[in-house]
Amino acid sequence: MSRAWRGIRYRRPRKARPPGKVNLEELARAISWLDEYRKFRCVDPAILEKAIDDSGVRKAKEVWKKVRTDISKIAFVPMANKSLVKWMKVLPPLKHFAYLSVAALAALLVAAYSFNFVKDILIRYFWWLNLGILLIVVIVFANAVLYADYYVRSKIRGMYKVYGSRYKRARARIKWAVQELINCLREQIKRRGEDPSEYKIRMLHVDYEGIKVVKKPGYISEYYRVVPVLKGEGGVEGEEGR
Repeated sequence: MSRAWRGIRYRRPRKARPPGKVNLEELARAISWLDEYRKFRCVDPAILEKAIDDSGVRKAKEVWKKVRTDISKIAFVPMANKSLVKWMKVLPPLKHFAYLSVAALAALLVAAYSFNFVKDILIRYFWWLNLGILLIVVIVFANAVLYADYYVRSKIRGMYKVYGSRYKRARARIKWAVQELINCLREQIKRRGEDPSEYKIRMLHVDYEGIKVVKKPGYISEYYRVVPVLKGEGGVEGEEGR
């Protein structure tokens, strides 16, 4: 399972921290990944465990030990759908390529419209390039990627409907673990006198104490962006995510 998921959603981990040093960025990343498990969005458990270990926060490691079994159980659920696993492998790079293609073409069209020398270069050296056809191809490709992304998300939502009640207790324990890690992050930030706004966390749920929503889901992303609120600064419980 570990190698399969590493191929699907692997992010090259940073170098191991020096002994005794705390890395709160890794802790914030672990909070985001752990929260996704409540909706069966499963990063490789080995990568999640490494992030918690690299955070250097002892209490976070203790929390991880209490939910490790629940994480392993839920991580196996998406693996049962072979088609979904294949799409999850190819979709992230396709999405990045689609965004870059749209941005590059938009920049090219604006430059050609605004600057005559760009238009002259296109006519002289790229006369064979039909911007109209290229625009259609990019739009069709981008929409195909959006549909594939919708397909993957709908499949995961279907799994949540089927298996959500079966793993209700496991998901409740994971929610507890996320809350504990958020508390750890808040304590460490306050102890070090750091700015909480530097730790923006991407989350599917915001039904936790001690966080503040700074950006709500939009058309492209279904994730909230939250920042921790230090104790004594009026942190309130957020609304439940979608």
